[in-house]
Amino acid sequence: MQRPVKSPKVKICGITRPADAVAAADAGADAIGLNFYSGPRRINLTQARAILEALSGRVPAVALIDGSNAGKYSAAHLYAAMGIRLFQVYAVDDGPAGPIPPAPAAYWLVAHVAQPADLTELPKRIGTAGFPVAAVLLDACVPGRAGGTGTTFNWQWIAAARASGALAGLPPLILAGGLNPGNVAAAITIAQPDWVDVSGGVESGSPGIKDARRIADFISAVRSV
Repeated sequence: MQRPVKSPKVKICGITRPADAVAAADAGADAIGLNFYSGPRRINLTQARAILEALSGRVPAVALIDGSNAGKYSAAHLYAAMGIRLFQVYAVDDGPAGPIPPAPAAYWLVAHVAQPADLTELPKRIGTAGFPVAAVLLDACVPGRAGGTGTTFNWQWIAAARASGALAGLPPLILAGGLNPGNVAAAITIAQPDWVDVSGGVESGSPGIKDARRIADFISAVRSV
């Protein structure tokens, strides 16, 4: 039996400027993403502090981190230094993550989807993650890229996995990968995620430079479902 479609929560990811964090909060975002992992939207601690100061706690920040959990961009350091309590964890496919802070920190497992089996095998991935998985972020699989590629995957795979019962009992699902104001409503209708995550789809120029109008349009499209 298909569950009723509902409007998911929204994360605006790849924030690099204080003004963009404020624009996301003003538009009604439920969280922002700060990339400490890789790619053109990666920021440093000084940038992150400026963003969090401008945000003034209006919405939570999710830190994108390496699953090895080492160094100044580890969950432990970011938790202690900035009070960040939500972590989006990459690259734990080959084994469990490194040491993590205890609750109240929460962890989102990143799962790249290249084929339907990547969805049906999610329970195994969650069980071997090495940390308590509060949510699973589903992103397109692009070799050599962690995310932020503007590439979608087949949302019908999620619908099929849900219909088969393969997703029953799993933590909340976050849909990412190529979402934008023009396609997010269709993605929600098909995949029925608990969250949607957007980065490049709300940019109109260089990576990391958000467009306030596109942010507002994206959130409006989500809320229209």
